[in-house]
Amino acid sequence: MRSSLLIACLACFYIGFFQPATAQPAELTPRPTAFEATATFVEEAPYIDGNLDDVAWQNIPPITQFTQVWPNDGAPSTEDTEVRIAYDRDNLYFAFRFYDDDPELIKARNLERGGRNSRDDHAYIGLDTYMDGRNAYLFEANALGTQDDALITDENLDYSGFSWDAVFITETKIDDEGWTLEVAIPFRQLRFPDEEELEFGLMLSRTIIRKNERVLWPAIGQEYGGYNGVRSAVSQYGVLKGIKNIRRGNNIELKPYVISGVQETRPNLQTETTSTKTTYDIGGDMKWGITSNLTLDLTVNTDFAQVESDNVQVNLSRFSLFFPEKREFFLERAGLFEHGNSRSTQTFFSRRIGLTNQILTGARVTGQAGRFSYGAMNIETGTKMGDLFGSNSANNTVARLQAEVMPRATVGAIATNVEQIDGGYNRALGFDTNYRFWNASSFNAWFTNVWDDEQTLNDNAGHVSLRLDNDTYAAGFSFTHVGRNYNPALGFVRRRDMRQYSGNLGYDPQVQISFLPNLARLNFGSSYDFIEGQDGVKQSSQVSGSFGLEFTSSKSLRINANQQFERLFVPFNIREDAVIPAGDYTFERVSLNARSDDSQRIYGSAGIIFGSFYNGNRTDFGIDMGFRYNKHLSIDGGVNHSMIDLPIANGTFDATTVSTSIFGAISRQLYAKALIQYDNFSRDIQTYLRINWIHTPGSDLFLVFNTSHHITGDNEPLFDPRKDLILNNQAGIVKLTYLIML
Repeated sequence: MRSSLLIACLACFYIGFFQPATAQPAELTPRPTAFEATATFVEEAPYIDGNLDDVAWQNIPPITQFTQVWPNDGAPSTEDTEVRIAYDRDNLYFAFRFYDDDPELIKARNLERGGRNSRDDHAYIGLDTYMDGRNAYLFEANALGTQDDALITDENLDYSGFSWDAVFITETKIDDEGWTLEVAIPFRQLRFPDEEELEFGLMLSRTIIRKNERVLWPAIGQEYGGYNGVRSAVSQYGVLKGIKNIRRGNNIELKPYVISGVQETRPNLQTETTSTKTTYDIGGDMKWGITSNLTLDLTVNTDFAQVESDNVQVNLSRFSLFFPEKREFFLERAGLFEHGNSRSTQTFFSRRIGLTNQILTGARVTGQAGRFSYGAMNIETGTKMGDLFGSNSANNTVARLQAEVMPRATVGAIATNVEQIDGGYNRALGFDTNYRFWNASSFNAWFTNVWDDEQTLNDNAGHVSLRLDNDTYAAGFSFTHVGRNYNPALGFVRRRDMRQYSGNLGYDPQVQISFLPNLARLNFGSSYDFIEGQDGVKQSSQVSGSFGLEFTSSKSLRINANQQFERLFVPFNIREDAVIPAGDYTFERVSLNARSDDSQRIYGSAGIIFGSFYNGNRTDFGIDMGFRYNKHLSIDGGVNHSMIDLPIANGTFDATTVSTSIFGAISRQLYAKALIQYDNFSRDIQTYLRINWIHTPGSDLFLVFNTSHHITGDNEPLFDPRKDLILNNQAGIVKLTYLIML
């Protein structure tokens, strides 16, 4: 009788009328292989609490074939891992059991969402929802359940990718067998093809931090990017099957905010009177998943009060400093809009929008259809909401298109346009191609042309590069051209009027040395750069060589030597009262850097660079230290000090920056971070304090306090020469956000 019933149920399942019961027999879900797994449908969702005793998990065959990528590439994991995967109509569920022979040694200290989970035992889930082998979602949790997430674009994962914030649920338990992790990822947080049955690319990763051991399913070797790079080797992900009949819903998210604050400002150090301004405002964002692969984002009266301050930098070069984007609206899918050379010659750099004027309103569309990825952004800026779409507002537009022409190969285009308040305009049109081949090798090329209402500013830039990489050898060549007047209004250009030729060679063999049992790898590297102007006259060159030691515990030691040539066509102000004359300069410098294991309670790094500098001498010291008292308190600090001695007037001086970061947490939902910074050029002490309460998932209450004080100096014009410390400005802000899902 039972056999007949089972046969009848199976028949109903395959013709689409039977929904499996929660405690379905294991044979209905195929056993995972080394490259393929199947998600099991459950009628009753597991309760996400870190306990794996739910009925839903009991009969699901686990993934167990985890393989080391570091320190012993290709070897079995030293600790067993089991992962079970289920889903219902709304969520994708994961149950991890991380066995550990020494559970008391499990490291779990980070409670800050988006913080340094990499210092704890942690796990990753990578999902390539379009099976394009290029792009993926990355979800992370440590042994406390603290979350982070990222977007991988074109098999590349950088700082901006980790700034994406998804709403998902994680809970963990540490017990005498190791630790467990339960995860629920809402399908509404993902974008995927509009198909009835779905297949996702899947990568699962576990890090046992005390051993500095990373294991993966499926097995992905170091030749695909090394210890960290394997996470973004999307083309090597396994396959997750069996997902169908899921609920797509309205997929609308509203996130209104209210804000109030007070700011006190001193116009200059000669003025005793300060001005005080009280503000209050409302605004919000909307995200609408128009389809499962097309998303619209809207923002009105955008506010970034909770964004962390930039790190203080002292510029001793003649080129612009780069400050990374930290604002949430621009960070999601930021990788799609990348075009050009990162941090040096970018066609689009979102920090050019809204830093001098307020963002009044903006819209962004991103999506994927088959082999095409596309995005567009339109933002209106001005001084106040009353300027919106008027003569006192400016319009900023960017559009991006990428097409996959063959596996791991794309071509694309980007267009930007700025309509300025005074009626002027600046427009850029660029094209690019990227081909990733073998393991971690690539060919990249791009070209951008700019048109400006000032005709003399019409110019262009381009780049071509070839990189050959695996886990042992590296070689590369690149050529970059930047016109004399190249200036995309929505881009970032560090250096103009140049043609740069660059090449590099690297050799990183794994080693086993008896008297250094923890030494894992040697690093040998060399590079050469030659820069000339558009007129063919040499401007700069640099040749360098390096040697390094890489240990299994993530400690490292590196020595570098280089010779640099600089031709100054005009005098260069290295500081306000010190001018380096025009002329040719050659200098040699040597550096030594060491880094400890940052998963330890006390960790740090130190470096020194010394040698000649513009016919004089320069020595740079840097030290960073950190102390993690427990999961509730950690302190990080750093000092960078440069001693300059040049044969010019006022050419002997020091440049110093000091920073301290203090993090305190009561729980994963309530924590605070303070940042204190000082530099001796401005002699300003800046403090930033942010308290964050995540009162519901995706919703926050921020308390932010900023101050800036000036340390007075001799013979400085002041409103009161007797004062040693003068307030520049201070501000206090309260901001409440609330996420509404429809």
